[in-house]
Amino acid sequence: MLRQCAWCLRLMDSVGEPTSSLPVAKIYEASHGMCRACGNLWLEQVLQDTEKQAALQSLPMKADLTCLY
Repeated sequence: MLRQCAWCLRLMDSVGEPTSSLPVAKIYEASHGMCRACGNLWLEQVLQDTEKQAALQSLPMKADLTCLY
């Protein structure tokens, strides 16, 4: 089975290591996943983005629960 990284279009082996040093044209018959290099870049970006998020705080609300019937 031929494997190709969906992000960088380099060919890769079964464990995600690139087998080509340059991207190739998209091979539609190949299995498309993510190579280790692109996966590490993506994970680093996701972890960096999540560290900067502020926590949401709920606002106190007062509700009138009396019935008007």
